[in-house]
Amino acid sequence: WYQRRVHGECQYRPQQVIFKMVVPDAVKDKVGPMPDVSSMNKDDLAALCTQLYEQSCSVFGEKFHMEYLVKKRDAEIHNLEAECSESHGTFKVPKLKKVNKFKAMGGEDE
Repeated sequence: WYQRRVHGECQYRPQQVIFKMVVPDAVKDKVGPMPDVSSMNKDDLAALCTQLYEQSCSVFGEKFHMEYLVKKRDAEIHNLEAECSESHGTFKVPKLKKVNKFKAMGGEDE
C-alpha cells in the first residue's frame, strides 16, 4: 500500500503484490494429497466436506490442547521465577539445635 495526497485527503491505492500459497511439508504429510474435486459428484463432495470438517476439528482440538499446555508451563515458570526473585537476598540461617557436646561425643553414660 502506498499513500497519495489529493486535495488534503489521503487516498490509498494497493500495489500489485502476488502471493503464492505454499502448503508446508508437515501439513502435506498429515493431510495427504489434495483430491481432484472437479471429477466428483455431489455425494462425493459432501463426504469429502464431512471428512475435512472432522479432520479440522481434531486438528483444532490438538492445537487448543498444545496451547493450554504451553500456557500452563509458562505460568509454572513465572511462578517459580517469582518465588526465586522474592527470596533473593532474604536467606535466613536456620536455628540450630542446642546439643550437649559431651553427650554427643558419647563421653558420659547414664
